[in-house]
Amino acid sequence: MTTGNSITLLHNGDEIFPAMLQAITSAQRRVDFCTYVYWKSAIANKFASALAERAKSGVAVHLVVDAIGGATMDTRTLTRLERAGVQVAWFRPLTVKHLLQANHRTHRKILVVDGVIGFTGGVGIAEEWTGRAHSPHHWRETHSRLTGPVCQELTAAFCDNWLVATGRKLLPLEQTPSDQPLPTPGTYRDVSITAIASRGGQRPAVLETEFLRAFARARHNINLTTAYFVPNEKITQALIQAARRGVLVRIITNGPRTNHRFTRWCSRSLYAPLLDAGIKIFEYSPTVLHSKTLTIDGQWSHIGSANVDDRSLLLNDEFDISIEHADLSAELDAAFADDLSHCVTIASQTWIQRSWLYRTLERSAWLLRTQV
Repeated sequence: MTTGNSITLLHNGDEIFPAMLQAITSAQRRVDFCTYVYWKSAIANKFASALAERAKSGVAVHLVVDAIGGATMDTRTLTRLERAGVQVAWFRPLTVKHLLQANHRTHRKILVVDGVIGFTGGVGIAEEWTGRAHSPHHWRETHSRLTGPVCQELTAAFCDNWLVATGRKLLPLEQTPSDQPLPTPGTYRDVSITAIASRGGQRPAVLETEFLRAFARARHNINLTTAYFVPNEKITQALIQAARRGVLVRIITNGPRTNHRFTRWCSRSLYAPLLDAGIKIFEYSPTVLHSKTLTIDGQWSHIGSANVDDRSLLLNDEFDISIEHADLSAELDAAFADDLSHCVTIASQTWIQRSWLYRTLERSAWLLRTQV
């Protein structure tokens, strides 16, 4: 845990992307940027322009893109970045060298500017994340802007992926008090934040442990928003035990507009025991839900890149943060309530009456649940 941090919550692309681009254009010494998705799009071009301009100005710009998540990156954009002096690294390309670890991707979303301004959460660099979740083509997302000592943790996680991708060590920048930026509007100050940088294949699985501890200490309510909800047996039992001791457990996940239909079938194959325990499940309807947030008892919050599935908890590199702050939890709970108003409730009484076709699809998908 680090203390003395500041955090601003950013909801949807209209808030997320301008803040990230403004930070990049303000860089004086270094930009460290890691992303899973960098798809061909107008917003991807804007980021490329900002990164290239800083590199041409003498700023050290490092970019790590997952070789699978960024496979559709525009080759012209890549050439433009490299010619400008941006150091671009691909995380575990599908070659013989990386064959044994090909299933372990970096799903981290990290941006650190001059070592003092950081961003993390769930956003990818693609047109789908632009806007304000106002149409089926603009996804629902939650991200965060950070300043303070926690930025050292973001830098360390970035340097970890940089080492894997390039074989070269990258050291953090030395900081002085004068380097600290001024807080932005809507900022929570003097916040204690725990950074969780998980690695695929790591045991014990630190993110899984973090979720289990959070569910175990809940006394009143659990509000969980996750794009892909395929809980393993440990997570399932922890949620059921919380519900049985009187905790109000509410889960929002993707509805029919999901971008991973197979994952949704897996998810739905696991609803029955949760519904039987009294857990409330809601499916988001307007667009793709990509947020990954959790609040416990209105006091503790969790934001990051990880979904509640084995791919995030056990296989991928992820970066999440946990925060003890009632006002920040209240903002996330307000966003949760707003999302609920756009959801369809999964009722236990009618769940067992769904068609045989969906039951068959869900049971078939269940067999591959550990890989989604």
